[in-house]
Amino acid sequence: MVKFAIEKKTILGRLGKIDTWGPVDVNHATPSCMTYLRAGHIPHLTWDVAENQLKLSQTPIYQMTLPSLVSNAKIIEKFGKGIAKLVGMGALESPAIHLTPFDPLGKLPGGYNDSKSIAIWTANGKVSLDVKTYRNIVNSFGCGSFETLVDYDLPRDAGHKKLLKAVDRTTTFNEQLFKQDEKIAGDRIVSLGGGFSKYHRRKCAVDIGLAENTAAYTIEFHEFVEGMKTDEKEMKELLEETFSPLPPTKLRCISGPFNPKTVLFLVQQGIDLFDSSFAIKLAEEGHAFCLADDYPTSSKYEVVDFKDQKFADDFTPVFDGCGCYTCTKYTKGYLQHLLNTKELLASILLVIHNMSEYDRMFKLIRSSLENSEGL
Repeated sequence: MVKFAIEKKTILGRLGKIDTWGPVDVNHATPSCMTYLRAGHIPHLTWDVAENQLKLSQTPIYQMTLPSLVSNAKIIEKFGKGIAKLVGMGALESPAIHLTPFDPLGKLPGGYNDSKSIAIWTANGKVSLDVKTYRNIVNSFGCGSFETLVDYDLPRDAGHKKLLKAVDRTTTFNEQLFKQDEKIAGDRIVSLGGGFSKYHRRKCAVDIGLAENTAAYTIEFHEFVEGMKTDEKEMKELLEETFSPLPPTKLRCISGPFNPKTVLFLVQQGIDLFDSSFAIKLAEEGHAFCLADDYPTSSKYEVVDFKDQKFADDFTPVFDGCGCYTCTKYTKGYLQHLLNTKELLASILLVIHNMSEYDRMFKLIRSSLENSEGL
């Protein structure tokens, strides 16, 4: 089971500890993030490279994203030993894995969900995912936890009728997923939607968030990720309406590429667990980021485009003072060369640095919370 306890509450957020994830002992402090996977791997890294060069501060909780794997669902079911062994995670010692039906870096165009299924998007296009298919996937993948299905198609201009229909669909998906005569393996993390409407956010939370055997909650917030126009006041109000009717001791998760400033804000709103997709997003754009020296006292950070010609003759470390493999072994000039010649090593090095820095960010946030006055 997902066993979580809040250790301290402050005005800046809450400190917690995840003792177990599914059957795995993790002893994982929060706020923190899951390790984002695509096709069962950290993008651009082999498991050998990840294990030897990516030095994360805690036992990882892996976020297994379904869109890159759904076309092989029948093969995985026939394999019969779970997704971890199929994708080569078997060499890792008891990996803690969470299954999500969405890819936080994938697209979610509107107009394709219906009363029987939600649309997920693969490299080959749309796949309609119904409850029965998803239940079979959850059981055959054998992850420690899974997210429930949510109708996410609620743009800002959605009217009351569309909002109500989406919340009702989400409720129906949950009821069908947990039919008494059907078995489903893993701990349930209930996905809460409702779009930009405070009323429907609260309604969704009340309708499905109070169910028995709920291990944790995840907030559907794809309209507020990096690159979207966001309003902190609006986000705060939507989260307050979502959480107010729910047990305050449950783990609260959120998925998507959130920058360090937004992460700090969301931690203040009570979010415990994020994912590392922001680090991958930047790496795939040829960018690396570095936190300000006074983070999280300030929320400042720097994003550097290493494709820039100005780095061509710069033989200093990628980031001074960073102890990651990339920054201790390579220079700005070499990274610029790799990017402009489209060498695969460029993405590997950027992923290692960005994930190391994202991990360090949460360590700094936890340290700040530890030194803050409790409520």
